[in-house]
Amino acid sequence: MDDFKWIRSDMDLFYIDKDSKNTITISNSGQLDRDFYLYAKNFFYAAEYVIHYLLEDAAEQQDIAKLDLWYFAIIYLYRQSLELLLKAIIFQYTTDNIERKSIVGKIRHDLKQALDKIFELKPSIVCDNHNIQWLIKYLSDISRIDRESDMFRYPFGNNLKSLFENQTHISLFATHDNMNKAYNIIKAIYNSGDYSNQIYKAHSPQLIIEGGPYYQQSVVGYSYAHHSFYPYYSSYEQVGNFLKDIIITHNKPNLFMPMCYSYRNAIELGLKRIIVEDSHIERTKALKIMQKKKHSILGLWNSISEEIKEYSNAPDDDTTIDDAQKYIQVFHNFDVHSDLFRYPCDKYLNTYFIDNTKVDINNISNCFEELCNFLDAVDSMFIEIKDYESEMISYYSDYY
Repeated sequence: MDDFKWIRSDMDLFYIDKDSKNTITISNSGQLDRDFYLYAKNFFYAAEYVIHYLLEDAAEQQDIAKLDLWYFAIIYLYRQSLELLLKAIIFQYTTDNIERKSIVGKIRHDLKQALDKIFELKPSIVCDNHNIQWLIKYLSDISRIDRESDMFRYPFGNNLKSLFENQTHISLFATHDNMNKAYNIIKAIYNSGDYSNQIYKAHSPQLIIEGGPYYQQSVVGYSYAHHSFYPYYSSYEQVGNFLKDIIITHNKPNLFMPMCYSYRNAIELGLKRIIVEDSHIERTKALKIMQKKKHSILGLWNSISEEIKEYSNAPDDDTTIDDAQKYIQVFHNFDVHSDLFRYPCDKYLNTYFIDNTKVDINNISNCFEELCNFLDAVDSMFIEIKDYESEMISYYSDYY
């Protein structure tokens, strides 16, 4: 386990190794239609790399764990690419910043509503074209299932309901074909301002289509995992690791933002898993903490850090908890609202990375991995403690 990564006291998110061959300069233009389009491409290609790996390598190796777990991150990457691309088109036809903010504020993450706005801005696109009619139905289905873009990022929504209450065998082939068709239809609108008559390989306009060869399915909704954070945490952490390897091995720096978001969401999920599933905080209170702190990894950490210290029984000279605190603070400061890696601007349309920012991909990915490994260790520690406490309760109940 020579490559196992653990949190360090000298962590520096912006450290650049002088011999590094994996640096990237992040820079957005401030032209929102262009910047959103580029982000859309990057998220789409990230999803493509992941799903092709599953349909080919993982299927051949019959790697059920990856086929099942990676589904959540894949859908989010694809879905995010569609949202970014739709908003890029809206910004093509709307140049006033006040109007742009108003439109984005109303649409939020609703893909069907974004498409409706495009039809309103350019009525000539609305027609009997088979691609447009298919797209309307497909985005309507996505909005029905995932209007707020959270059902594939978290195990349950604000109403505490999970998306997959029953075991579901989802065709990755159908997922791939439909997402590609949707992306290409929308991209044609972005490029030409009109619809395309091209014939695309696709299926019924639904997000979730069951069936297909067994080793090319994602099976989700296992009864033992209802409301569990583990499948989602593992999905985003492992996809982050996979994208890092693709970036470095195949020189694909354009996947940097999707990689960072995958890791960042894993950290948020890891903290929520500890609070809701592992800590001694009463569940109702834990859920309230999660809903109140939302995406704030610092707020989530502060809700549980004292309990971690209490049960770690670390020697006085051990700096592990303080080191972890530094990681949390640095990542929080870098991405306060959980949108830095998802969008080229904030909700007020202030552009991120308007000035060139050079980073070392290896270093940043290492920092994410190190914190993920620490959160895994905390999770294991709390599980052992709870198991011990249960054994003691059982022992004394039987004894007395």
